[in-house]
Amino acid sequence: MRQLTHCSAAQRGLTLVELMVTVAISGILMMAGLPFLGDYLNNSRLREAGNTALSSALYAQSEAIKRNGRVRLVIDGSAVQVIDRVGLAAAAEGTVLRTTILPDGIRLASVTMVDFGSEGRTWPTGTRQTFNFGKSGLTCSADVRCPGLVVEAGGSVRLCADQTNCGN
Repeated sequence: MRQLTHCSAAQRGLTLVELMVTVAISGILMMAGLPFLGDYLNNSRLREAGNTALSSALYAQSEAIKRNGRVRLVIDGSAVQVIDRVGLAAAAEGTVLRTTILPDGIRLASVTMVDFGSEGRTWPTGTRQTFNFGKSGLTCSADVRCPGLVVEAGGSVRLCADQTNCGN
C-alpha cells in the first residue's frame, strides 16, 4: 500500500503578498468597468420596458382576433393597459383585460394608444402608431439606447432597439 505524502507548511496556500496583489488587480479591473455598468443597467431596463410593451401589443392583437372586435392598447406614462372595446361606442371606456407597470421610471412622454380590429390590423384602417420609451434624467444616445415600439397599419408589431433607427 502506498503512503500519502504530506506537504510541508511552507507549500500550502497563498502568501499575504500574493493575496494583496490579487485583490489590487481585481479592484483595478472593477474600477475600469464601473462606468459601463451604469449604461448596461439603463439599457437593460429600457429593453425590458420595450419587451413588456411588445408582449402587451401582441396580446391586444390576439385578443382582438379572438373576440372578433376591437381591443385597445394604451400606454399612459408607465402604465400599459389592454382594454376590451368589443361592441362599444367610441366614447365608452371598455373592460381592462391586463395592466402592466413599466420598470424603474421608464415611461412615455404622453398617452399613446392604438386599437386593433377583428382581423388583427389597426383600427381605423391605415393607422400607424409609434411608442418611444425613455427614462427621466437620461438622454437617448449611442450609449443609452431607448427602444421604440412600432405598430404598422397592416397590424405588424415590431420593437426597435433604438428609436432613432425605427424608420419613422
